[in-house]
Amino acid sequence: MTAEKRIGKFVERYEGNGYLNGSMLIASNENILLNKGFGMANLEHKVPNKPSTKFRIGSITKAFTAFAIFQLHDKKKLNIYDCIGKYLPNYPQGEKITIYHCLTNTSGIPNYTSFPDFWSTSMRLPSTLNQLIDSFKNLELRFEPGSRFEYSNSGYALLTAIIETVSNMSYSDYIQEKICRPLGMYNTGCDDGIKVVPNLAAGYSFWENPVHPAYADLSFPLGAYGLYSTTEDLFLWDKALKSSQLLNKELTEKMFTLNLSSYACGWMVSEMLGRKCVHHFGDISGFFSDFLRFVDEQVTIIFLSNMNVTPVTHLTKEIAKVIFDVNVSLPLPSVSIDFTNTEVIAGKYLIENDRNKFLDITIKNDDLYITVPKRYGVLYKFKLVPVSHNSLKTIFLTEMINEQLIFHYSSLGKIESVEYKDCNDNKYIAFKES
Repeated sequence: MTAEKRIGKFVERYEGNGYLNGSMLIASNENILLNKGFGMANLEHKVPNKPSTKFRIGSITKAFTAFAIFQLHDKKKLNIYDCIGKYLPNYPQGEKITIYHCLTNTSGIPNYTSFPDFWSTSMRLPSTLNQLIDSFKNLELRFEPGSRFEYSNSGYALLTAIIETVSNMSYSDYIQEKICRPLGMYNTGCDDGIKVVPNLAAGYSFWENPVHPAYADLSFPLGAYGLYSTTEDLFLWDKALKSSQLLNKELTEKMFTLNLSSYACGWMVSEMLGRKCVHHFGDISGFFSDFLRFVDEQVTIIFLSNMNVTPVTHLTKEIAKVIFDVNVSLPLPSVSIDFTNTEVIAGKYLIENDRNKFLDITIKNDDLYITVPKRYGVLYKFKLVPVSHNSLKTIFLTEMINEQLIFHYSSLGKIESVEYKDCNDNKYIAFKES
């Protein structure tokens, strides 16, 4: 079976179960194997996702910011080993932090998105770039610059300011004029949350049904996580990174060279399925995205989603397995059967070997729902769909994401245990709280 047919079979099952939301582009040797939208770009107006739908790409933005810095280095407007104090003269300890430290997340500058009040308050408030920098510039460094890796959006905020200073352009204009337009990427830009962006998807979260995510003000993400794009534009970007069209080969290789941990400059580089993969994911208020580039095999997987519970980073790895003909298990078809014994199922289930982790199963309008924590420990609530039942066990699938629960019964019809497989293929055994 060809890779294209294997992908088609995988996608058909996941799409049939309603597990895919967003747009996906898969290519091998620059031949597109799949280019398709799934689910709704806008649920309110029933607008479907298409290959041309625009999505906020979150931290995939960092690759563009790093590229801009290397372009400016090439034009001798800056040097990546310069101290940031040369361009931001009032920045405390700017004489010991280099541009390269910021590029590689080794600056030691505290990450503003990790501040205690960020998610509850400051994420929702407008801020200028200077105000954002003021919020962290006087804080103590977490470690000596260059001594270790720690992901920091703050470093990329400083790179944004440096790009604006040396180019005498706004970050948004620089990205458009120096990267996107020369490459024909006319559907990529910086989203300030004010201007209307045609064909931009709405971002969603989930609680029993799709819901709006927590509001995030878009005045300040900029070069850290502020761009929007399409899968088709990112495929043009992928091709440009393989050429020397806008940056010479030597500097491109430097940009992709690992520093500490698995981080280079705006990209992660790691081994995946025994192959070198250059990649980055993005996550911003209802959007979750991933971009995998298996450079030696010339395989590219881009998945942009506007449903934040879609396990995008897991699914892109599963698709990579499909392409490289590694065995993957497909979910059962989500075809509901009659099941009335909901009272037996409802309750709290403690996960074996982890007393702090449990599954909470409740009944609403005769349907069963499971409440479970996902990324960042945030709770989500999904409807359970019964797909198989006999005297020994009942199998449920969840709506929206690929999760499975198998309830095992004793000879007296009591629940003995639950096998729980989450959307990342982690498996747990749970027991009903007595």
